[in-house]
Amino acid sequence: MKYLLSYLFTCVFFLGFSQNYFDIANFTYINAPPADFEISNAQTTIEEMAIELNFPIVINKKTTLLTGFFLNKTKVNLDANPSSSNLNVLGFNIGLNKVINNKWSATFMAFPKIASDKIKLSNDNFQFAFLSLFTNKKRVDLKYRYGVYANTEKYGLIVVPVFGLYYLSVNKKFEANLNLPIIADINYKMSNKFWLGMKFDGLGTTYNLNDQNYSADGAYVSKTSNELVSYLRYKLSKSLYIQTKVGYAYSRNYKVYDINDKIDLALSSFYFGDDRTQLNERFKDGAIFKVELFYRLHFD
Repeated sequence: MKYLLSYLFTCVFFLGFSQNYFDIANFTYINAPPADFEISNAQTTIEEMAIELNFPIVINKKTTLLTGFFLNKTKVNLDANPSSSNLNVLGFNIGLNKVINNKWSATFMAFPKIASDKIKLSNDNFQFAFLSLFTNKKRVDLKYRYGVYANTEKYGLIVVPVFGLYYLSVNKKFEANLNLPIIADINYKMSNKFWLGMKFDGLGTTYNLNDQNYSADGAYVSKTSNELVSYLRYKLSKSLYIQTKVGYAYSRNYKVYDINDKIDLALSSFYFGDDRTQLNERFKDGAIFKVELFYRLHFD
């Protein structure tokens, strides 16, 4: 889900104040070297693929309908003994971006999705997320964002206040795009085709488990992974870009809980009423490698 939000935050900014391009498609591949489980001698690798497609429909100069589709698949061992599991997310997004005046714009997005080890329609696999975001333009090169993200995770409701900033230097080489605590991205344009940057991703997600041996009532996975990477972006053509990323995932875990083991409320990274019992063995943090290919539609 964090890849979709990262993608959306970029697109929302450009739509809100008539920038001359919009990112239509993104493909991400992630691979992590073998990580040791904390107790046993077993290891697991993590392999992930994500696809996002976005289709903006311009209604008028101030209003744009945002629609899209996203798919994510993760292959990982949840425990030292079982074979690898596939954790999937499939969904779509729909919303509206509205320019209120020359200083403010607003975006409202809904994300119905299936998050499970099996892609099938059921209430247990279904989740619903919502994003409300307001952008305040201080100058052409400086914008602030204020908003909230909420999702019906398997452990209960999570609410994340979002505080963002966008800054572009006078020479248009240094760019900072922050949407904390979810995403932070800074980069420097070294030439017409190369950018060097750093990025932080910090939003987790949950998956329902249809096939599992942890609990007779059912179980779910709660994934968290704070990822800090450096990247090199290369412009392949006018519209096609590739990014290679190398970094480290810390506080990384894929915890399994009984389906009835809930919390009272999650406010960003703070969990209230959390006395859940983890049912699987945790593995250690480690390095991550990413490759991203995205298509950017230019209007100039």
